[in-house]
Amino acid sequence: MTLITLLQCLLAPLPLTDSVIVDSNISFEQAIQGSTAPDSIIRTLTLVNVEYYSFDNRLHRGQIVVHRELEEDVRNLFHELRRQRFPVESVIPIRFDKPNNGTSMDTLNNTYGFHYRTKATFRTTQLSTHARGRAIDINPFHNPAHLRNGHIIPSRGHYAPGTPGTLCDTSSIVRYMRQQGWRWGGGWKSVQDYMHFEKP
Repeated sequence: MTLITLLQCLLAPLPLTDSVIVDSNISFEQAIQGSTAPDSIIRTLTLVNVEYYSFDNRLHRGQIVVHRELEEDVRNLFHELRRQRFPVESVIPIRFDKPNNGTSMDTLNNTYGFHYRTKATFRTTQLSTHARGRAIDINPFHNPAHLRNGHIIPSRGHYAPGTPGTLCDTSSIVRYMRQQGWRWGGGWKSVQDYMHFEKP
């Protein structure tokens, strides 16, 4: 091998090995499939493509359904999550309504927005802000809801502030979201819903 050939090999661009991992790539129609939400709500929703670093330290691409008024907020949030390399397990739309029994919050550490259901943390028939696409839950396993009766949602959740992917009052993501006008459930008195952000 000549010196020139050797230099060409050394200076050649490296192959791309860190390609984006696709967690969700579906249409809006597929994302709301099975939902019993009325058309008056469905018409206000949009499907947003987002990218984030997961716990494998690799870049992932997912999708989240939210109210169209919050699309820019959501894009900015995931830009901030990516900038800080705050790990997000996955972002996959929930495609059916049954609350807290077989949803991705129970079976996956999944971040999501729209989910047509009542409030999971209270005994009420009142719709959750998720039902209108105006709430986001981030890493439910790392940021579970702690109810006054001692129950934890999801049941597999474990809250350990300071660990990657976990939100607490001093987290820069919590501060950022509050600055954007979102409310954080971890600061509530009646229930500590550490995963939850909402903008009614």
